[in-house]
Amino acid sequence: MYKLITLVKRKPGMSKQQFKDYYENHHSKLGEKYLPPYCKKYLRRYLEWVPHPMKAGQLPGPAYDCLVELWFDTEADCRAFEASVTAPELVKMIIEDEEQFLDRPQTFRYLVEDQDHLSFGPE
Repeated sequence: MYKLITLVKRKPGMSKQQFKDYYENHHSKLGEKYLPPYCKKYLRRYLEWVPHPMKAGQLPGPAYDCLVELWFDTEADCRAFEASVTAPELVKMIIEDEEQFLDRPQTFRYLVEDQDHLSFGPE
């Protein structure tokens, strides 16, 4: 299993609820349109910082609002998806939409290869 993980931060001045509403009702629809047939799962995990119980006085780390997961069966599927969204007019449309709700310079992506060694019950 391969995943593209993206840490995203909301645009300055936007509330968490405005960010979530825009993501769910507008931007995620682009994903639903362009992710198939390559991507098998598209998750948005909205984050709230929680202090660690054994680290009193700990300050919050980098403030991200959402962790996005795109799941692919293979690295080749992931690369094929990436190649499918490179048309200049599509790139322009995606960037313009992201600028409505994301702090784009604070957005970071990672390619992750999962290794499942131990499971604790049903997913």
